Amino acid sequence: MAKDKKEIPFWAATGHKKPVTRRDFLSAGIIPFAANLFVPNWVSLMLGNQAHAADCPVPQSLIPMVTVNLSGGAAMAANYVPQNAARQPIATYNKLGLGNNQVPIERAFGNSPWAGNGISKFLAGIKVNATAATMAKTAFIGFCVDSQNDTNQNKFDVSGAVTKAGLVGANMPNLGNRNTRTGMNQSAGFAAPPAPLVVQNYSALLTSIGYSASLGSTLNASQKNSLVKLMSNLTESQTRKIASIEGGETVKTVLDCAGIKNVDVMAAGASAVDPRANATFASVWGINANTANNNRELLFGSMLYNTLLGQAGSANIELGGYDYHDGTRTSGDRRDLDAGTEVGRMLQSAAVLNKPIMIMVVSDGSVYSDASEARDAGWAGDRGHGIAYLFYFDPKGRPAISDYQVGQFNDNQASDPKFVTGSNPELVAAAVFANWCQANKRMDLFDRVAGRILDSNQLAQVIKVA
Repeated sequence: MAKDKKEIPFWAATGHKKPVTRRDFLSAGIIPFAANLFVPNWVSLMLGNQAHAADCPVPQSLIPMVTVNLSGGAAMAANYVPQNAARQPIATYNKLGLGNNQVPIERAFGNSPWAGNGISKFLAGIKVNATAATMAKTAFIGFCVDSQNDTNQNKFDVSGAVTKAGLVGANMPNLGNRNTRTGMNQSAGFAAPPAPLVVQNYSALLTSIGYSASLGSTLNASQKNSLVKLMSNLTESQTRKIASIEGGETVKTVLDCAGIKNVDVMAAGASAVDPRANATFASVWGINANTANNNRELLFGSMLYNTLLGQAGSANIELGGYDYHDGTRTSGDRRDLDAGTEVGRMLQSAAVLNKPIMIMVVSDGSVYSDASEARDAGWAGDRGHGIAYLFYFDPKGRPAISDYQVGQFNDNQASDPKFVTGSNPELVAAAVFANWCQANKRMDLFDRVAGRILDSNQLAQVIKVA
C-alpha cells in the first residue's frame, strides 16, 4: 500500500509562502477580520464572529475614520448655525437657543458658520487643544438631518462601510468603547461592521495584543512561543477536525492564522499600543506614565493613537450625558465644551503624527428651547431636528470642499425633509462614506460597498470634498 503523503500546513496547502505577519495572512486571503483574533476570552472565539476569509478586506492606505457619538441628543444645531438652501440664515433661531437671525457668526474651518462671541461651546472646546495651524488645515461639512430622540436605532455608523472598503488595522480590529455591535450607541448604517474590540479602559486594549486575552491565562514568554509554534504547524486535516465542532470554524481560523502573527506584536510589548511612547502625542491628551489605566483621556488617546498609525481600524467613541434639557444652558454648555475639547484633541493628534483624519460627530435627536430672543435660553426638551458634523484634517493643508453644508434648514427651524438626506440618518452615513471615498480618490470603493443606496444625481448633491 502506498505511503500516505505528508500533510502540510494550511498556509502551504493554499499555495502561499509561510506567513509571518498579519499583512501576510491578509494578503493570502486566509484570515478573517481581526476581531476574531483579539477577543476578551476563549469562549467568545467559539461563539462570536463567524466571518469567513472571503469577506476579509486587505489593508490599504486609507484615511483614518473616527466617529464621536454624543449620546442623548446634543444641541449640535445651536453650535454650528444651520443655513437655508441659499446658504443664508433662516428667519429665526428662537427655538434653537440662538434668538433671532442676527446671531453673531464666527467663520471657522474655512467658511462654515458657528455661533460666535463664545456662544458655541463646542467650537470653544476645539480651540482648547487644536492649534490655529491645525484648524487652518481642517475642513468642515455639516449634514442637516432629522434623527430619533433617545435611541440607539439611528443608523449613523459608517465603521462597517470603511472596513469593507479596506480600512482595517494591522494589529487590531475596529475599536469602540461601548459594548454594542458598533462600539457606540448608534446602529450600523447600510454596511454592518464586524464585531469591534470594545475597550473601556487602557488595560483592555493592552491585553488584547497577547494570548492571555484569548486564553484567560498568564503564560510566560516561552509558553507563548511554544503555543505559536503549535498553532503554525497544525495540518489541514487537524484544522478540519477542529472546524467540525460547534463554533469550530472560528477557532480553526485562529489556529491556522493567528499564532505566528502575534509574535511581532508581543515582541514589541506595551509600547506597540501605548500613546505615551510618543511624548508630544501624550502631551495633547495630558497623560503620562502615572496616568491610571481607567483614565478616559488615556483610553481615548490610545484609541486615536492606534487608529491614526494604522494599527487599528476605525474608532467609534461614545460620550454620554447629552440628554441635557434641564431648563438651563449650564449642563449643555459644559457637555458641549467637553465634546469640542475631545474633538480638538483628535485633530491635534493627527497633526502631531502628521496623519490625515476624518471625524464624524453625531447624536440621537437634538434639543429645543422655548421660543425666546435670548441667545442663552435654556433647553426645554427633545427635538429631532439636528446636524451631523464631519471634520477633515489634512497635514498638507486644508482640503478643498465645494460647500460647508449638505441639505438645509427651513424657516420652521428644522431640517428640510425634501432633501435626500434630510430625514434619514442612514443616508447621511452613506453621504459621509461617499465624501470619505472621494477624499481617498477611490469612488470605486463606494460603488463596491454601498451599491446604489445613492444614485449619481444624489451623490452629486452630497459630495462636497473636491
